[in-house]
Amino acid sequence: MLRRLDLKDSWRALYRGFWPDDLPLGGRTVVYGHNGSGKSTLSELLLSLAEGGCATGVVWEDEQKNRNNIKVGGASPLTSMAVFTRKWVEANLSAFLDGAGATAIVTLGKEAIDAKEEEHRLVEEIGELRDEAAEAAKQQKAADDKVEKLARGLQDRIVSELKEFDYSHFTKNRYSVPKVQDDLRKYKGDFPDSNAHAEALKRLGEAAPSPVPEIVAPPSGIASLLVSLPETLAETPTRFAIKALEGNPAAQTWVEQGLILHEGLNHCLFCAGEISGNRRDQLARHFDESWLQIRSKAKKLLEAVVGEKKELVAWHAALPAAASLASELQSVYEGAVERAKTDVDDRVVVLVAVEEALNDKIADPSATPSVPEWASLNTTPSATLLAQAVTEHNDRARRHAEVTAERKQTVLDHLVGSQSEAFRALEKQAKELAAKSQTAKDAANLAERRLDEVRQAQFTTKDMADTLTRDLARVYGKDHLSVAVTSDGKSYACRRGNGPGTDLSDGERTTLSLLYFLRKLEDEQTPGGDRSQRIVVIDDPSSSLDREALFATHQWLIDTLKGFGQYIILTHDFSLLRLFIKSHKNVWGKSMSQIKKNDADEIRFPKVSFLEMYAASVDGERRSRVGRLPRVLLHNTSEYAYLFSMVMAGIADSEDHERLFLLPNAARRVLEVFASYKAPHRTDFLQQLEALVESQEGEPYRDVYDFCNRFSHGEGNESIDVLDARAVHGQIRRCMEFLRAVDSEHFERMCTGAGIDVAALA
Repeated sequence: MLRRLDLKDSWRALYRGFWPDDLPLGGRTVVYGHNGSGKSTLSELLLSLAEGGCATGVVWEDEQKNRNNIKVGGASPLTSMAVFTRKWVEANLSAFLDGAGATAIVTLGKEAIDAKEEEHRLVEEIGELRDEAAEAAKQQKAADDKVEKLARGLQDRIVSELKEFDYSHFTKNRYSVPKVQDDLRKYKGDFPDSNAHAEALKRLGEAAPSPVPEIVAPPSGIASLLVSLPETLAETPTRFAIKALEGNPAAQTWVEQGLILHEGLNHCLFCAGEISGNRRDQLARHFDESWLQIRSKAKKLLEAVVGEKKELVAWHAALPAAASLASELQSVYEGAVERAKTDVDDRVVVLVAVEEALNDKIADPSATPSVPEWASLNTTPSATLLAQAVTEHNDRARRHAEVTAERKQTVLDHLVGSQSEAFRALEKQAKELAAKSQTAKDAANLAERRLDEVRQAQFTTKDMADTLTRDLARVYGKDHLSVAVTSDGKSYACRRGNGPGTDLSDGERTTLSLLYFLRKLEDEQTPGGDRSQRIVVIDDPSSSLDREALFATHQWLIDTLKGFGQYIILTHDFSLLRLFIKSHKNVWGKSMSQIKKNDADEIRFPKVSFLEMYAASVDGERRSRVGRLPRVLLHNTSEYAYLFSMVMAGIADSEDHERLFLLPNAARRVLEVFASYKAPHRTDFLQQLEALVESQEGEPYRDVYDFCNRFSHGEGNESIDVLDARAVHGQIRRCMEFLRAVDSEHFERMCTGAGIDVAALA
């Protein structure tokens, strides 16, 4: 059941928190409120919940205070819910009440009602299915066009990008749209990325590579010879040294060369001095055989070092140029060449140092130059990358046709692979839409066959016509209105006496609509269904009814709604409210007694609940609120007393009164009742009011007549414009001052009866 309803956001005149937590609905609930209070808004919200299309986000609180959040478009937690509103009448009874000349009523009776509803549902469903099929077919065509467009676009790219590399192979004839689509459909797994695609196209544009010489190993034999370098540099001659020549390599060289020039001579070629035998013996001992051996070893080692240096430089210079290799290998190869040059240069530096040390030793075998650091010569410059790059280049040169084919495949795999997933998704979508369209067509055809069967089931029965006639008689009298089966047996006609029931009044339309709703409610009960689990909501069941019809309608509602789990009646009719208060007096009294005894179940969800809806000012705006039924409504038998007390309370509370929006109309209603009693000789309210205004000398209350004539209005639809009561608050006070001036005794008695201080207007 429904205990109370709250909103997540404002909707029309309703706002979040408009319904206090301590004012629950009951098993039997009557909500009273003047037109414009928000009753119909609340009813339409409940109708949208019942129809499974909630107009706004709400919180449904059940009888156990469990809260259910319902989103826009959602349904009530309780599926068995029926709501009678003007909107429901407009949606369901257009054929029932179709204008002034209407004589036919929609078909009734369980079979006929079900058939009629089924017909409307099927017609709507068939239209929706046809629309759905057409829309799906339209979407399918769009998806098919996208599939075709994607395949043709890919075909164009394949031909445009690869045809120049193989004119006879990459043609639109060989790569037809069906072939491209099949390739797209079958392609699975990874595919070359855009960088690989661009690289492959770039390489395809290059000329075929030519073989280059293989890389030979760099020279590396010097290290084994340099093992003796320390010994050679440290070795000295075993001889008699001439002090004048010791430590003077230039002089020694000059003298050593001079000995050769003076072989067999007794005199010096330069100074003409005599060369004695003793001098020759002395020089021979100085330049002995060990001297010559040391120099010879140093010269041989120097020759090897110089040769190694030349070979290293020549090896690096003989490396193929980077530009002669395949472009994709050039970067790696060029880096390897640079690293090889660094290695060669480092070794040349070491060899130059060794060369200088050996030259010093040759110049003076007796000298002992320091040994240079030559350990780095134990390693050979790395030529692995150089050799691998050249090998791969030469392999590609030999396999040029195969490599070119691989590059073409890379381009093709990228083009197809990058589009394959999107293509399959589009194809899947197109197939699903085709299936959806066909399913909708099949369903529509099936529904049309069912529609033919349903239309055959819409014949009415005389039993239901008699039932409706008895219902009308209970409300209006036997000779007022009746219902009969039409001559073709397919619908009902409304009769007034012996003639057609045309020009139905608002009250008659309300009664017929309500009877339809209640009979339909009965027919909706399925065998074994539990009425105690259903909610029935009825908005304004008494609109435009006379007193006798109102009394009958009240009793009809009491009898018909008995046994339902919960019913909620919303009304602006004070007389109907009094009838419900009287008919529920005993049950309501017991409920109030249990509440006073703090019965938790009764407090949470009472058996009977009387509430009020009214328009109030919330943050300066007109909003609807739910409140307790005021005491004056419970204890007064006339609406006049309630309206009188409301207006007087509003005057007392000045502009802070929460019912400011109701006061202008309430003041007018009070004066209507008062004027009809004081001036019954006039035919309408304004004439009666003018007579009372003119009865006061000088007509001091002419402004009251102007106010009622121009600014306030009587009862009407809830869509009427509501005045800003703050702007006319003074005029409302003037209305009550006018009533007191015309009949002060009556005014004082009304104040006493309503519990209002007579001095409130002082």
